[in-house]
Amino acid sequence: MKNSPMHKKLYEYVVEEIGLMIMKGKVEPGDTLPNEDALCRQYGVSRGVLREATKVLTQKGLIRTQPKIGTRIQPREAWNLFDADVLLWKLKVGDKLDFLKNVTEVRRIIESEAAFFAAQRADPKECKHIRACYERLAKTLVNEADYDYDTYLESDMAFHAAILDACHNDLLAQIGYTMRQAVQTARKADIHDINIQRESLPFHLAMLDAIEAGKAEKARQVSQAMFDQVWDYLPG
Repeated sequence: MKNSPMHKKLYEYVVEEIGLMIMKGKVEPGDTLPNEDALCRQYGVSRGVLREATKVLTQKGLIRTQPKIGTRIQPREAWNLFDADVLLWKLKVGDKLDFLKNVTEVRRIIESEAAFFAAQRADPKECKHIRACYERLAKTLVNEADYDYDTYLESDMAFHAAILDACHNDLLAQIGYTMRQAVQTARKADIHDINIQRESLPFHLAMLDAIEAGKAEKARQVSQAMFDQVWDYLPG
């Protein structure tokens, strides 16, 4: 059946296989993929599964199907780099440190502006939620013996997501949301040193205090300083 779990699993498999092939440069922009029959044989799937995968890859800006020409790889500038899958594929095939640096640069821009607007727009309930996220984050760093990086990372991402929600700008927040999965994966390359995480904690608190006090420029500056610290600890 079209919407069965098996069908979904198959088309997602084909989407990832072709997506990774494109990211690895095994096919270049302007190249044409093999025809439907050849691709169905290659991946062991039906035409229906292949067509659904083709539809998804087209939405991601990676391919374009044209009558009498076939399925052609799109120029790199057409790729949707803010698509979560595309970001993950770039992470898998590229230099993880370079990817992490790119992610950090983008997060510095997006999240610092989100902090600025959150300080202007967050209501008391949202401020209370951001503070609760901060307290959970701080708790992960209290006892070195109980420190777990994955728990810390989850709490840290929840804190920043709460600020994105409180900025009341759907477009700005959406960029942050679409990056979140790739950010979490990329940050597995972070230095898992509790002392470094503890050094970052005062920035989180200062940002929270600025948002609660409605000090927008202060919130932005603290956020930028926090990401500058992250950058300083990246190797190379």
